[in-house]
Amino acid sequence: MLKIKTLKRLTGSSLKGLKFTIGLTVLDAFFASAPYGFLYYILLDMLSANPSLQYQLSLVMWCVIMMVARVFLARAIHLKINLIGFAAGRQIRERLGEHLRKMPMGFFQSSDFGNINNRLLKDVDLIERIFTHLYAPMIATASVLIFFALGLTLKDWRMGLAMMSTLPLAVVAYWLTRNYARKWQDHMQGLMHQLNDAVMEYVDGLKELKSHQMVGSMFKRLDSVLNQTRQKAMKAEVAAVWPVYSFNFLVEVGFIVLLVAVTWAWLGESLTLAEVLLFLIAATRFFRPLLNMSMFLAELNFLNLAVGRVDELIALPQLCGGSKRPKLQDMTVRMEDVSFSYPGSATVFQHFSLTLESGKITALVGPSGSGKSTAASLIARFWELDEGAIWVGDLQNPVKLTEMDEEYWLQHVSVVFQASYLFNDTIANNLRVARPGASDDELWQALEMAKLAARVRAMPDGMETEIGAAGVHLSGGEQQRLSIARAMLKDAPFVILDEATASLDPENEYEIQMAIQALIQKKTVLVIAHKLSTIQHADQIVVLDQGKIVEQGQHSELLANQSLYHELWHLQHQSQSWVLAAG
Repeated sequence: MLKIKTLKRLTGSSLKGLKFTIGLTVLDAFFASAPYGFLYYILLDMLSANPSLQYQLSLVMWCVIMMVARVFLARAIHLKINLIGFAAGRQIRERLGEHLRKMPMGFFQSSDFGNINNRLLKDVDLIERIFTHLYAPMIATASVLIFFALGLTLKDWRMGLAMMSTLPLAVVAYWLTRNYARKWQDHMQGLMHQLNDAVMEYVDGLKELKSHQMVGSMFKRLDSVLNQTRQKAMKAEVAAVWPVYSFNFLVEVGFIVLLVAVTWAWLGESLTLAEVLLFLIAATRFFRPLLNMSMFLAELNFLNLAVGRVDELIALPQLCGGSKRPKLQDMTVRMEDVSFSYPGSATVFQHFSLTLESGKITALVGPSGSGKSTAASLIARFWELDEGAIWVGDLQNPVKLTEMDEEYWLQHVSVVFQASYLFNDTIANNLRVARPGASDDELWQALEMAKLAARVRAMPDGMETEIGAAGVHLSGGEQQRLSIARAMLKDAPFVILDEATASLDPENEYEIQMAIQALIQKKTVLVIAHKLSTIQHADQIVVLDQGKIVEQGQHSELLANQSLYHELWHLQHQSQSWVLAAG
């Protein structure tokens, strides 16, 4: 059975109003059970020598009053239990979102986004159903069973025991077969996640597959997953039947035992006709919810599995962070004896050290895979270091990055990646991600600096234009300029530019370079670039190769060294002069 304390742990708070709603549900169950007690007295009066119509009508009136009360109770319970369920779902999603936000990037690299999506959406939806569709009916059913069991046992303990004689056996049979069914249900959930991933992979890659005429062959792979899922689903359904069938079978045997006991008592004249009728009528009301309970418990198995998966996600460790919020005037950043490797991959840095001077522009260059973007990600606190430390501040009073509040540090950093993510929202709201309280004038100023204002003004809704998921309604260059405008709006003292102009067309590249030049004035800047022409005037150029610094200096000095930087510069000039040869 799912425990309330488990849900409280998932939501991170108490479930407000739950105890009151449980009380209303129990009261509703009492009102549903009490008329059968009145029925007994009505039967007694009917079978008496002098039946009283007035007496019977008064009992019927009480039944009507309880029925009317149940109408109002049902409405109140439905409303409150849905509000509790939706509030719990919202709290769990918010907590998951907050937890994921503080997870190291390694988790997202090694995890399947389809699996994460299933936990955030499907699993949380299942948990909501505990309240909206399952929790109240289970409490009501259990309460009705208890009221009937107590009432009928107090009336005649022999008939009460006969009625419940097979219930312990039914419970034992259910629990013995439940573990077998749960293993298959858990396995089935994993298969459904695989199926979702296969479908999404096929749909996302459809454009690429069509261009290579591989749509049919790749569908065979999806078809194989579909067939495998179908076969396993049939076995899982058979396994899920055993707990329900074994429970229901033994429960219904209890009804036969009751019939035998009632017949024996009637023939032995130890039960009156009114009592016989009462037990036969009440038994149908007792055994029907018992059969429903088996279905509730079967569904609860799936819900428990969903809770377990969400609980596992919340239990994953976050980035280690401190609470220091120092006043950062000197933005010198020192990577000191840093070692780092991606999960399951070879080491990127081994005892790596680098200093970025405050107010200076440092450019990282080198072959692909040399560690340029990794260094930027470590400074931005996207990963946990294996060894070493990153310090921020002047040499006399530096602060270790891991001892600083993560949110506070990120307030001081603007990052423009080669592929920055844009939300399925308006241009204005995408900009306000950087500064929520920014005015429209400040937004237009940022767009002007990013050379995007004219394009936005030409749109039908201006800054209120919806740009679609990941900015699909904008060109690649426009998406990048919007992300640059977002960084300009944030105006943080430390700027990381990771191939920020890679997606820009030649027509706009010069203008954006000028805009970036305005952005980085009087700031500490880390630039990662493959186009060496864009970083000629950097204060410091650091050449990386296989996670090590092989050269360091200014552009003219590095060219004079006739080493790796000179080789990269020469190769780029050769590629720029390349033309398509005539056939």
